[in-house]
Amino acid sequence: MAHSSHDGNIESDDLVPWSSMSGRLSSFQHFPLSKEVSAERLARAGFYFTGKADEVRCFSCHATVKDWNKEDTPLKRHHQASPNCQFLSCAHGLRTSDIVHSSAYDEVAEAREFLLRTGGVEDQTIYPTVPHMKSEEARLNTFSDWPAGAPVQPDDLAAAGMYYSGTGDQVQCFCCGGNLAGWEQGDDAWDEHGKHYPNCFFILGHDVGNVPLTTPRPRVNGRAASLETFEGRLDSFTGRQHPIDPERLARAGFYSTGKQDHVICFRCGGGMKDWMPDEDPWEEHAKHYPGCSFLLAEKGGEYVNSIQLRYPNGAHSTFM
Repeated sequence: MAHSSHDGNIESDDLVPWSSMSGRLSSFQHFPLSKEVSAERLARAGFYFTGKADEVRCFSCHATVKDWNKEDTPLKRHHQASPNCQFLSCAHGLRTSDIVHSSAYDEVAEAREFLLRTGGVEDQTIYPTVPHMKSEEARLNTFSDWPAGAPVQPDDLAAAGMYYSGTGDQVQCFCCGGNLAGWEQGDDAWDEHGKHYPNCFFILGHDVGNVPLTTPRPRVNGRAASLETFEGRLDSFTGRQHPIDPERLARAGFYSTGKQDHVICFRCGGGMKDWMPDEDPWEEHAKHYPGCSFLLAEKGGEYVNSIQLRYPNGAHSTFM
């Protein structure tokens, strides 16, 4: 199984501008409690990860906070540790009454994070973090010295947003900046990317400027089918058996890759496989790629939000 990788104490990196949201957010790639406490909320509260256990530090007042649990609210704990922090006062306009006496604060913060994930509000972080690698071709070209016999192929890694760092078998995402190494037989580039960096906007299907390799469109009766049309996507299923009605898949934006039951969304590039007969294509699309612009245009943000609330950790097999 691939694992995320880093090089020790994050605070030693003096080149990282902790005063910037993107700089702080990048420090949480290896935060051990990312499932309990949102990196997004920690960074917005002024914190960056020190690299020690679960300790975070405010870039402004330098207060440190640790021993996090899933009930914690980053801004509240920041205020408790350093009530006079200038960043809290200036950036968030927070007073004691805003945090200590407001029973609604946690709900508001959670709602905002949820809307950020699903595209309901605009993220102020600059994506992609490595813009010169937004082209899949550019990423693929970095693998010229990829270790012979490595269990994961360069084209799969490049398609999954990764480029080669030049060290061992370590790769990095052009969008979120996440690192992966230690690949094993049977690892899937997309699955590992999503497992270690589930909030990566590329993984979630947001438009982050990715330029995929040009792939031949499916040909039907000697002509190229336009995948942007329902008819073109439906044509891609001609002569193929699928556990889900092809019309339902095509209406949900998917076309057949020609491999088993694998389908891909023509807009966000999100891939799905291992379908069960009772699954709903729109629901699966919303579970795994909530930022897809086609999905949001066709079904609306309210629908996507409701699916995310019902299935916050979708279990369907995906690929791209």
